[in-house]
Amino acid sequence: MKLVMIVTKITGNEENERARVLEYCRFAAHKGVLPISSYLNFHNIFMDEIGLAVEHLLTLRLAKQVDEIWVFGNEKEEEKSSLIEEACLEYGRRAKYFDAREIGEELLLCTMFSEELVRRLEDMEEC
Repeated sequence: MKLVMIVTKITGNEENERARVLEYCRFAAHKGVLPISSYLNFHNIFMDEIGLAVEHLLTLRLAKQVDEIWVFGNEKEEEKSSLIEEACLEYGRRAKYFDAREIGEELLLCTMFSEELVRRLEDMEEC
């Protein structure tokens, strides 16, 4: 099973950011990959002055360990290209972009069908 790092833009609204990252991790799990989020794992666990630098270094190290990096957003076409380019520069060419507007219905379905996900994961385990 592929290990995929989930990346999304930080906006400053931590409640919305957390909900969005959880949604994207659910989406990735439904796609048959093992999602991991540096935001959920590292964000705000280091509260001192250099906390952001430590968080960034841990994220870069995590990025080296995963098979793919999935970047989620809802930017306009020009901004989307720029975001993809940034992700590729920072994380390498393993970055893939997902437009939240284009996968919105799938995101909703992933929230609703957890039993289906359990069956899929069990099937993958048997292979």
